[in-house]
Amino acid sequence: MKVACIGDSITWGFTLINPLRQAYPAPLQEKLGPDYKVKNFGHNDASARYDADTPYVNHREYRKSLEWNPDIVLLMLGSNDTKRRNWDPEIFRADYTRLVDSYLALPSSPRVILIAPIRIFPVAGLPILGLYPETMEEGVRPAIREIAAEKGLEFIDLKDLFTDSRYMMDGVHPQRKGAQMLADAIYSSVNW
Repeated sequence: MKVACIGDSITWGFTLINPLRQAYPAPLQEKLGPDYKVKNFGHNDASARYDADTPYVNHREYRKSLEWNPDIVLLMLGSNDTKRRNWDPEIFRADYTRLVDSYLALPSSPRVILIAPIRIFPVAGLPILGLYPETMEEGVRPAIREIAAEKGLEFIDLKDLFTDSRYMMDGVHPQRKGAQMLADAIYSSVNW
């Protein structure tokens, strides 16, 4: 069973010493065991919007994830869409839906699971990396939930996984323990 982890720098493992072994797809692979092949298709700074500063669909990770023809897709994008220059609720909704549809149309007919990302924590009262917590909570998170409901897809909301930034030095990217918690939360939320 092939599991594609689609996402941004949180999926890729930005700030981790060894992303290949520490980003959440690695401990998820360990939990799932040898009957599953988990691949990390995260791209740093990626957005769901097709016209954002770094659209996920413009990168090789997207193309490779489609070519891999996975059985399960774990889609966690939206954090970088909270940047002021990227945020538009209608465009986000339309482009996120297009992205979901591109996976649903694969020959493997994958099980697509939509994941609303972890919280964004301001540092010293300022938005880190230009990411806005209120846009996540009032825009991105509800939009992903609605798209999942409309399409009859599974939805995982990671809002309450972290109640403060102790597991993420920069307020956004989980460190090793946080990445393990992320893998545990996804694993326990999915009926494998």
